Amino acid sequence: MSPSLFSHAPDLPDRPEPQPPVHCEVTVPHAATEAFEGFTDLIHLWWPVDSHSVYGEGSHVEFEDRVLTETSPADEVSIWGDVLDWQPPVRLRVTWHPGTTPATAGTVDVEFAPAADGSTVVRLTHTGWERDPEGASRRAEYAAGWPPVLHRYVRFMGGTA
Repeated sequence: MSPSLFSHAPDLPDRPEPQPPVHCEVTVPHAATEAFEGFTDLIHLWWPVDSHSVYGEGSHVEFEDRVLTETSPADEVSIWGDVLDWQPPVRLRVTWHPGTTPATAGTVDVEFAPAADGSTVVRLTHTGWERDPEGASRRAEYAAGWPPVLHRYVRFMGGTA
């Protein structure tokens, strides 16, 4: 029996177990154009920086030049992700790594679907947990964290959560 061609290959690090996506869905009482603008252009008015941010209270979250950033009161900047797809008023797709590095980034995909009553159904899907060594625990945190964040968006847009 001949030796394997790969007998001197380095051991690959253990990859995290695949994790299912996190799905959240909310409805806002506005047309898709306004729902998209509220989610993106006005994110600094509704995002709960006091509980879901890198720098905490007093910081500012915004989309700027195809990047989602958070700026601290001392003007420190943390990049949360890069915009992969920007299709107003239909879809927003962004890499997601607040407080971590792009190497561990997941992907957040937000779709805005018009409903028959003039409201908009907003569907968020967060994937990519396998790139993060702490993927399973981070997924659990986001599965618990996305609903209250999106409910704050709904309330900001005049809906009931």
